[in-house]
Amino acid sequence: MVTLPKDGLERDGLVDDDGRPVGDQSMAVDRLGERCYLVRAVDGDVPEVTETEVVQRLAAEMMLHQDAIGGAAD
Repeated sequence: MVTLPKDGLERDGLVDDDGRPVGDQSMAVDRLGERCYLVRAVDGDVPEVTETEVVQRLAAEMMLHQDAIGGAAD
């Protein structure tokens, strides 16, 4: 069982003022690695993990870091 912060859910419009889910939201959970999970609110189809903004941003940061040091990223 996992609990998500209500403030974040409210900010994203996923719960109403009483904390009840809005609409037909589903949560998709992907295991990214040992003790690391990605939780996403989805409407219907679940996009590939590589299509998520956060994963694309992290990949871009790693590439920039690799270019800056002239070698492999950690």
